[in-house]
Amino acid sequence: MNDYFEHDDDNSLSDLLERFDNMLSEDRHYFFDVEEYEDLIDHYLGINELGKCATAVQLAIEQYPGHSGILIRQAQLLVSSNKAEKALRVLAKVENMDPTNSEIYITKGAIYSQLKRYDEAIREYNKAISEDEDLGNIYSNIAFEYENLGNYDKAIEYLKKVLEIEPENETIIFELAFCYEITNQAEESIEYFTAFTDRLPYSKFAWFNLGVAYNSVELFEKAIEAFEFAIAIEPTFSSAYFNKANSLAGMQMYQHAIEAYRETFDHEEPEALTYYYIGECYEKLDEPDQAIENFRKAVEMDEGIADAWIGMGVCYEEKGNLKAALRYIRRGIDIDPENPEYLATLAVCQQHAGYFSEAAQNFTKSAQIDPLDPEIWLDFSALFTELDEFEHAIEVIDTGLTHQPENNSLKFRRVAYLYNQGKIKEATSQLTDTLLAGPDPDGFKAMLEYAPNLAGDVFIADLMFRMGI
Repeated sequence: MNDYFEHDDDNSLSDLLERFDNMLSEDRHYFFDVEEYEDLIDHYLGINELGKCATAVQLAIEQYPGHSGILIRQAQLLVSSNKAEKALRVLAKVENMDPTNSEIYITKGAIYSQLKRYDEAIREYNKAISEDEDLGNIYSNIAFEYENLGNYDKAIEYLKKVLEIEPENETIIFELAFCYEITNQAEESIEYFTAFTDRLPYSKFAWFNLGVAYNSVELFEKAIEAFEFAIAIEPTFSSAYFNKANSLAGMQMYQHAIEAYRETFDHEEPEALTYYYIGECYEKLDEPDQAIENFRKAVEMDEGIADAWIGMGVCYEEKGNLKAALRYIRRGIDIDPENPEYLATLAVCQQHAGYFSEAAQNFTKSAQIDPLDPEIWLDFSALFTELDEFEHAIEVIDTGLTHQPENNSLKFRRVAYLYNQGKIKEATSQLTDTLLAGPDPDGFKAMLEYAPNLAGDVFIADLMFRMGI
């Protein structure tokens, strides 16, 4: 039995769905025009109700067998049912029937993207450009495919095209900033977003990403200025407060940074990471109790923040509570057992607690994971000097130099160890060779800070005079 309903443009989607459900439950055949079927199919696809979607597609094809819009939606259903190749065959047929329909190429592009055939996806999206007025959507799709290919420069090109059409598109602004960041194009990012804010001075997202770009090259004052513009436009912009705080911390203005981090709590729920950064600032201010309090809040909210456990351990070590320090540092290492910095931190704490064998084991593991970190070799070697085992200390430095043969900090430390062993001739020879390779007054000063007794040596005193130290 056929029931025919005159199409009412004012029917809501809920009315349409009710009619369709009634038809199915009553096992009757109602009339739906093409637009109604398209709305039904789009709805069921959107909520992933593929059974009803398939029924709607079947009925629509029976009633409108050659309609390109219905066939395109059939292809979309096939893709959702993991039948991508069959969907492409349907679309090829539609393309022959209706070659100017841009939705065909957009759908094919999405399918090729799902199949990880990104070049073919780009080709299909490009076909849609001349046929579709929604260029912003097409350009963004092309940009994402170039990102999938790792071609971030082309992605940047198309993301810029999107922003020429949709300058307030938040997603695209952040995606462009990401592409600049991942390709280490901070200067280009600064140039682009500076020009962008000149054109659109009330774009809080442009100001925000300009600040992030300035932060990445440590132009902290300019970054703060950009974040403050973003905050002036949107006083509840918590991410701008957070990044402003990062800039202040980068300038070693830790008390001001703490205040900015706390301002985020006025505009969003407190986050574990924010408490961690507040704790880090207090640690820099030599306020270990305040640091521990905030690190503890961080791990209470998120036990997986390894840095906060390590931070608590370091603070307890500063307070002289080595038992607690070792416990918390180990908690951090449980989360990230291959982190060379954590292992070296544990080794230093074990050294201070008198567990020299365990410290040597963890220094060794840390150096194996990251042999290019000179601080690990310096701290490892210092373990042996505490035991008056200078030969072992020099062996550690020599091993470090095999990985970093041009590292002056290791060479200067080797000189200090040789002097302390009484091997003056070898020490002066090493020092001369190091300085002849290139003057390094900072490295020389660091050596004297480590071993101030060397300043009493005639040869070194003469070098200090010549270098103006």
